[in-house]
Amino acid sequence: MAEHIVRQPPTAKPSLTRRLLAHLELADAVTWITPITMVMCGSVAAGRGEPGFNVTVVNDVYLLILVVLMCGPFGTGFSQSINDYFDRDLDAINDPARPIPSGRITLSEARINWIILGLGTLVIGCILAPQSFWLPVVAALSLVVATAYSMPPIKLKQYFWLGAPAVGFGYVFLSWVAGHLSFAPMTWPSLTLALINSILAAGLLFLNDIKSIEGDRKLGLHSMTVTFGARRTLVVAYLVIGGCELVLLILALLAGQFWATIVVALALTVPIFSQVRLYREPTHKNFLRYIVASNPFVVLIQFVSAFIVGGYLS
Repeated sequence: MAEHIVRQPPTAKPSLTRRLLAHLELADAVTWITPITMVMCGSVAAGRGEPGFNVTVVNDVYLLILVVLMCGPFGTGFSQSINDYFDRDLDAINDPARPIPSGRITLSEARINWIILGLGTLVIGCILAPQSFWLPVVAALSLVVATAYSMPPIKLKQYFWLGAPAVGFGYVFLSWVAGHLSFAPMTWPSLTLALINSILAAGLLFLNDIKSIEGDRKLGLHSMTVTFGARRTLVVAYLVIGGCELVLLILALLAGQFWATIVVALALTVPIFSQVRLYREPTHKNFLRYIVASNPFVVLIQFVSAFIVGGYLS
C-alpha cells in the first residue's frame, strides 16, 4: 500500500467525540439499510404460523433485533470497516474525507474497529445457534466473504465479475437466509427469492463503478466501468436488474399473484425514462435520479414477494 498517500501532517489529537464519530463512519451506517431490510424480508418469508415469525411475540421481536444487529451494524459494519482499511489509498483519491485518509482515525484504531465488529458478528451468530445450527455458519461465512472482497491478495472487488456478486451474496442472500432461519427451516421459495434478489443487487452495484472510475483507473483496478466504459456497464446493469425483475414477474404470474405482477411491471417500466437519460449522460446527477426512480420499487418487490411466500397474501 502507498502509505504516503494517507500519512497526514502532525495535528492536534482529535477529541474523543470526533474519534467515536469517525469509528461510526468507518462502519458506514447507511449501508446497514439493505441487510436490515433483507433480514426483515427473510423473517416475513419464514411464515406467520408455528414455526414462523410473529411480531406480537416478544421473543420473536428479540430474535429479530439480534439478527438485525448481526447482519447490519456488526456484519455489514465489519465489511465496510475492513474495506476502508485496505482501500485507504483508493479513498485518498476518490473520497479523501473518509476517516483514514483524512487522519481522523489511525490505522491501528481502524484495525481494532473491524476486529471488534467481526467478533460481535460471530458472538451473535453463536447466541442464535439454538434457532438453527446454520446461523453461526452464516455469520462466519459473511466475514469470510467480506474479508475476501477487500483483503489482498484475493481482493474480489478488483474483479468486476466477482466483486458485485460477492456483495450481493453477503448483504442480500445471507441476510435474507439469516432472517428466515431464525424463525423457521429454510424453504425453496424463500431461498429462490433470496438468490434472485442477491443477483439483482449485483446489477445495482455494477452502477456504482461509475462513481469511482477515476480512482480505479489510477490504481489499476479492473472495474467494469474501467474495462468496458460507462455506457456498456449501464447496459449490463440494466439487463441484470431487468432480467431479475422479469423472472419475478413470471413467478408472480405462475403463482396467480396479480397484484404482485402489477408491482413488478411498474418496477420494470417506471424507471425507463431515467435509464435512458443516464445512458445518454452517465453523470452522478442522472445516476441519483435513476436510483430514486428504481430503488423504491425494488424494496417494494422484496417485501411483497416475502409476504407472499410467508403466506400473508393469498
